[in-house]
Amino acid sequence: MLEVSQNVTSTLERTPLLNLILEQLEIVAKYDGAAISIVEGKELVVAAYRGVIPKEQVVGIRRPLRREDTIWQHLKEREFVLVDNIQDDTPLAQAYRRHFETESLSQAFQEPASVLMVALVARERVIGFLGLYRSQPGYYSEHQARLVLTIANQAAAAIENARLYEQAQSLAALEERQRLARELHDSVSQALYGIALGTRTARTLFQRNETGVAEVLDYVASLAAAGMAEIRALIFELRPESLETEGLVAAVTKQAAALQARHRIVVETELPIEPEVPIAVKEVLYRVAQEALHNTVKHAQARCVQLALRQTAEGTVLDVRDDGVGFDPNGSFPGHLGLKSMHERTARLGGTFAIDSAPGKGTSIRVVVPHCPDHR
Repeated sequence: MLEVSQNVTSTLERTPLLNLILEQLEIVAKYDGAAISIVEGKELVVAAYRGVIPKEQVVGIRRPLRREDTIWQHLKEREFVLVDNIQDDTPLAQAYRRHFETESLSQAFQEPASVLMVALVARERVIGFLGLYRSQPGYYSEHQARLVLTIANQAAAAIENARLYEQAQSLAALEERQRLARELHDSVSQALYGIALGTRTARTLFQRNETGVAEVLDYVASLAAAGMAEIRALIFELRPESLETEGLVAAVTKQAAALQARHRIVVETELPIEPEVPIAVKEVLYRVAQEALHNTVKHAQARCVQLALRQTAEGTVLDVRDDGVGFDPNGSFPGHLGLKSMHERTARLGGTFAIDSAPGKGTSIRVVVPHCPDHR
């Protein structure tokens, strides 16, 4: 029981978790078919199935959630329901047939069978139930129901955790999309507006045979270059696999080019050939460089940024320096959450994060990730 309980809490991914619960459940109670139904608003949805009926006929079935239903009331009050034979005329057997018989499952109701249903309760709320089907009348006992209920209690907590994890992932994805939308609005859309305006100006000057066309066209060309650099950097962020296929050096180069084009800040880079490090290290170094450059623009008021990536005896080293206004690292300052994020990312790999700054003295950030990172 302990082993089964541990196994059903071993993942936060919803679909693998539900399938794992059904797989582990068979260790405790044999079945010919087992399903997990989840409450979604005013409906009960079959979210996972394992058994003799093809899965595609069962998963996804939706039924209205009738809280006054006999089955539902029994689940709420007793936490499990036993039906010795679904062909009987008992109130529970009749309620079961009314509630669960559908066209895709009609075959399963032609023969005598026993059923065990157990409530999934999380935070004192029924979030769904486990249903077990065995083509042998009277197969399930209260003792088996208690065993399954023990697993169900663990499973309900795991399902709720998976739901919260999905919610957090969705929120993170939403925040990232909003950030990218802001980036597009603040940079690319403004560059395109400037290009359109500059093109109209050049056309007007050309039609009037006035001088200055070349200067306007140079301005348009510079805006186009800035927009292209920004688009490359944003596309790279939208395709995480690019870091693995194109490499860390390419990623950092694109970020530096976008910063220089958009904000007219001089970015001096010292980048080696692609370092032979795990993808996890590349991702951390890329995100730290990205956040450091973002802070430079937002808070430092710098004119020049120096970014260097090196392989040393210590490990892979990232240095980012700017000539901005600086700050007191021990005080309260804008961007401290970004610095905390950089520190936490580095620490997860067993690396070190150091910052050197003072008012009027610029800021220097150094990250060192060891050759054999400790994934925490």
